[in-house]
Amino acid sequence: MNYPDIVLTAIATALYFAGLVVVGLEIAFRKEGLGRVWQAIVACGLGVEAGALIARTSASGEVPLTDLFEYNLVFTWAIVLVFFMLFRNRLPRLASLTLLVVVVFLLGTSFLYYTDPKGVSMPALRSYWLYIHVSLAALGETFFAIGFVSSIIYLVKSAKPDDVLDHLTYRAISLGFPLFTAGALAAGAMWAKKAWGAYWSWDPKEVLSLVVWLVYAAYLHARLVRGLRGKVLAVISIVGFLLTIFTIFGTLIFGGLHSYS
Repeated sequence: MNYPDIVLTAIATALYFAGLVVVGLEIAFRKEGLGRVWQAIVACGLGVEAGALIARTSASGEVPLTDLFEYNLVFTWAIVLVFFMLFRNRLPRLASLTLLVVVVFLLGTSFLYYTDPKGVSMPALRSYWLYIHVSLAALGETFFAIGFVSSIIYLVKSAKPDDVLDHLTYRAISLGFPLFTAGALAAGAMWAKKAWGAYWSWDPKEVLSLVVWLVYAAYLHARLVRGLRGKVLAVISIVGFLLTIFTIFGTLIFGGLHSYS
């Protein structure tokens, strides 16, 4: 059965892809006027994806944060929102790779992990700690995604160091790290205590989230304490986000207490 949420998700994905094409034309032909065009298209996609979230909430009667499709719908919407608010006037290549990541995520989760919206009966998923835990973790990972994109561009753009991209990566991670800490670890521990009776259970997703936290902590330590810059930090940023993706989909491999979808 088709629900409005998946239809709106498909439309949003198409708009993001159209924005990606226009960004590509801007890069290829150096037409600055195309910047306003793709920004308008992406803004429309952002609004449509927000409509998908509202439709999902209306159909299920729950905040859309309880399965893999819902999480990635929130995650991609947050990536576009944060990028549009803070980073859209940066390099067009940053926009192109950010939109590519979003389109790939939306296509993958829509085709592989879509579930019909249903009300949640499991008491553990009705806790307000869950909503704090997941929403803050997703927002932190949003900034990690932008740091990942800028790190890739930093590595492939040229042999010449690019201080703008290096600083952009640092700015994104410095914003994402405290959000991820508060959401994935602190609020996650509070939710775990309420849901399972213990702050830490060595659940696979808990362990993977801690590994992600340690990687980004190492990034910030290397930059702020050791004074490192450049390619080493870009590689750490890329590794951190790849581990983040692995953590998001880790329950499909390892199962565990987080396997609700």
